[in-house]
Amino acid sequence: MQARSITAISTLLLVGLVSHARPTTRAVTFSDRARDRVVVTGATYRVMLSKKNGKILGLVDRASGTELLADARRCLWGAMASSDSSYIGGCSFAPAGARRFSYRWDQRSSTLTLAYRAHDFGSVLVTLYARAASFDLRMTFANRGVIRTRIPFPDGLVGDTGTVSAGYAPNVLPGVRLRPGFFAGPADDVQIYPSRWAFADYLALDVASAHTSLYSVANGPLSPVLLGFRHQAAPSPCSGRVFCIVHEFQTWIPNGSTWTSPVVRIRIGDTAAQSILAYRQENGIDRYPSLADKLGARLPTLARAPLLKANLPLLEPFRAWALDLARLPSPLLLHPVAFTTGGHDANDPDFLPPDPRWGTNDDFRSMVEAAHARGDLVMPYLNLSWWDPNSPTMRQLPAPLQEKDVAVLDARGDPVTVEYGNHTGVIVSPFASFVRQRVAQEVEQWRTEVPADCLFLDQLGARPWLRDFNPAAPNPLAYDDGWLSLTAPYAGRCLMVEDGWDRLARDFVGFHGSLLMMARELDAPNQIFGTGNWEPYPLADLLFHDKVLMYQHDLYEGTMATDSEVLTWNMAFGFVSSSSWQTAPAETSPWLDLAVALQRDLGPHYAGVPLTDYRSLTPHVTQSTFDDLEVIANWDTNAVYTAGGYDVAPNGFLARTADGGIVAGAFRGHFDGVPLSPGTHFLIVERRAASLTVRQPVGDDTDVAIDPPLSWTAAHALQATAVDVNGNDIGTVTGELRDGRFVFHYASTLDRRPAAAYRVTVG
Repeated sequence: MQARSITAISTLLLVGLVSHARPTTRAVTFSDRARDRVVVTGATYRVMLSKKNGKILGLVDRASGTELLADARRCLWGAMASSDSSYIGGCSFAPAGARRFSYRWDQRSSTLTLAYRAHDFGSVLVTLYARAASFDLRMTFANRGVIRTRIPFPDGLVGDTGTVSAGYAPNVLPGVRLRPGFFAGPADDVQIYPSRWAFADYLALDVASAHTSLYSVANGPLSPVLLGFRHQAAPSPCSGRVFCIVHEFQTWIPNGSTWTSPVVRIRIGDTAAQSILAYRQENGIDRYPSLADKLGARLPTLARAPLLKANLPLLEPFRAWALDLARLPSPLLLHPVAFTTGGHDANDPDFLPPDPRWGTNDDFRSMVEAAHARGDLVMPYLNLSWWDPNSPTMRQLPAPLQEKDVAVLDARGDPVTVEYGNHTGVIVSPFASFVRQRVAQEVEQWRTEVPADCLFLDQLGARPWLRDFNPAAPNPLAYDDGWLSLTAPYAGRCLMVEDGWDRLARDFVGFHGSLLMMARELDAPNQIFGTGNWEPYPLADLLFHDKVLMYQHDLYEGTMATDSEVLTWNMAFGFVSSSSWQTAPAETSPWLDLAVALQRDLGPHYAGVPLTDYRSLTPHVTQSTFDDLEVIANWDTNAVYTAGGYDVAPNGFLARTADGGIVAGAFRGHFDGVPLSPGTHFLIVERRAASLTVRQPVGDDTDVAIDPPLSWTAAHALQATAVDVNGNDIGTVTGELRDGRFVFHYASTLDRRPAAAYRVTVG
């Protein structure tokens, strides 16, 4: 998989991102002949800045003449303390006066330097380095005043609500495409990176037929930032025909210190699919270890295994699982949850031993061994960043430690707590020595006492960035850097996380969460973006689909693979499916059988494989390509979509490998040109040279048409044999040839025995 991933992404980069090569100086020109502005022109753009204060007056796409950014009320940068009223920015400066502005162009390096100086404030230096298809902005601030906690940079970027055709934002996996109605507003989609709400420091726009993007290039410590699009009521500067592009660094700049921003790159001409790949390459994400490197021999199983949430309060104790597991399909990634003393969200970070109701460590270990004997893997739920004050760890802190010594502290020095249900926990600091020791101990227990295959760490990829004033932290901004360094030694332990963001993809192997959960549980996308103003868009797939496995949320029942829409999301965006085991003893479910069959057949074709193409076929139909797998998703809730004789059901999908070896999906109407019985049919056809296997885990009995095996000739008969879940023959059924296809009746039972599949062979 690694070689295939590298080849596919390299091809995209070569096709769409040729502009990455460093241009000669002839690719960029500069002019300050106009009375009020300076103009920097690259091969794809023209950017105008005010001679008075460096404010961006406009950005134009040269190929189409489209104005991408317009003149705004605010200037290129700002600096704030604790309130908006403390704002001071580039507009406060001028060529003459106490707050002085000047500029200088260096043709040799294609760099425009903007200087701002004031005795009571300090100094700001902004550089604009121009390339052929992009320009870089960077700010250095020497503070001589109050602590500055927010730096809008670049500030004063505005677009036109009348010409924008789409926006792209990294808001919850896999990302979102915002339609023009969002920008007509009022709307406010400004989120904090890193968090579940912003998994990358990246934004993009389509304006008419032109394209632009804005993102940071930062290979050092994380620079937290608020970013997104905003359109408000008058008299806001983001009102009327104007919407704002917000990019505001979160900082802690005391008097006498100097802060330098990451490079902020504005790219012109590349589509969102191309520019997110540029972000990936320029931020070093393409050089992260592949899933094959991180998982080794576990990857083939994880690619084929749906996650099965195992909620202990609804199940038998661990010692009884061996018999129950035998009734379930395989392979599975078993995900035990709520096994701690006191139940879910209690006793964290003390997950072992489990609550005595469910057994001992030895019982847990025996369950893992039983799962391994079947070819399953086990991933327990853990939460190591949020600790229960009543847990043994917190009640027995070694002297002289107190809660404040292990906690994230706010600016007043108080521990930061968060409440979940009726449980209030302490967010712990990854820099506290005892926290690092306790995490190491917990991870080791899951190797020696209960040998888990993977570990799920809740909240780490979802929690919005926060300042940490614990004295052990190197600075108040470093909270997420602390967790990256703390978890790095355990990269080989198959770590997964709730939701996820770009830099976690270096050491983690699974991200759990999606916009679908946010839509179903909270209606959040409609509340934030407006009903009808958004659609999922695979920014995350393009960014790190070859680095992490993507799942729906590990706990939320509403996105388990028990309906057509969830399965279509999973297939379109390359998510591994999830199901829930909530009965004791185990009972088989046709939806679980379907999830296992789809994952087993299709998972190896997309798990850990880059998304190589994504396009809209109609306003309600998309096509995703993961190397040799093509997925057509019909997002229409009422109408079927016909593709080559296959009627894709509403909220259904059609998945096909390039060699025709697998055809699967949700169908209503016709399958390969032959009518199906009424209703939606989930069919999977596996083709080999001498035989075919047809499965329908969910759907009423129906006639099914398939092309005969490749080895078939007209001189030979064809027969369909029903087989049970263990592959044993049940009996044969007759069929007929129609227009070169073999048609037989798929019955869910034959001779009163359940049919798991039909095998079509040459007689």
